[in-house]
Amino acid sequence: MIPVTEEATMRHIVVTLDASETGRSALETAVRLAAILNAELEGVFVEDINLIRLAGLPFLREVRPWSLGEESVSAQRMQRELRTMARHAEQMLEQAAREMGVHWSFQVWRGPAGAETLAQNFVADIISLGGVSALASWRMWATTRPRTRRFRETLASISVLFSDSEQAARALTTACNLAKDPATSVTVLLPNNRAVDLPALKEKARAILDLHGLPARFVQLSGSGLQSLVQVTGTSGVSILIAETEHPLLLQAGLDQCLEVLSCPVLLVR
Repeated sequence: MIPVTEEATMRHIVVTLDASETGRSALETAVRLAAILNAELEGVFVEDINLIRLAGLPFLREVRPWSLGEESVSAQRMQRELRTMARHAEQMLEQAAREMGVHWSFQVWRGPAGAETLAQNFVADIISLGGVSALASWRMWATTRPRTRRFRETLASISVLFSDSEQAARALTTACNLAKDPATSVTVLLPNNRAVDLPALKEKARAILDLHGLPARFVQLSGSGLQSLVQVTGTSGVSILIAETEHPLLLQAGLDQCLEVLSCPVLLVR
């Protein structure tokens, strides 16, 4: 079991910011957790270098959905819009952090936008990631201009990928910290692996849950692949998925693919 003092070491949370719905959910979850743990929150807006290079191609055109008219896209225009998106992202972070009394910082990072690259480049106890590509985020921004909204008070459902590791115990402890509201349910996702002692794994999870006085339901994944995880999160209306950074399923499927197909943000715990 993770000792109570382990929580005191979680002092730095990084959240990636974009224009997507899962991006806003990732921000709200990170802010809530930073307030609970009294942690420093760092927001990161990614200027995708590949997207900027793509915009420099002479044959690239944007089709406006409301008029079906074409408009050329230049690298200069892309960089202007990315700067505008970054300012909007910083405003969202500032508003949410102020509402929850959280210390925050913000930076723009230029490089590849892949989730695995970001997880490797930013050292933090917890990383909160949305699930949309840079291109999709830019197109969403260009067509909808999302407005800053007020912070949501509760999470409906939290799922945790659990295994017999110290990181997984921290992931479940993180879920317990987020699930203080009685309306929030916790689901512990167990592996489909004959080599795993499931009763012992359940007992380990229950010890952490009992420490926080929280009930939870246990669900065994139907397989060892990503599709089994998609089935569980897609049918149960999961608000956030929490996992250790080295969970076998994430390593096997690849973090970028996981974020692409999951309908909820992912919180990675080191």
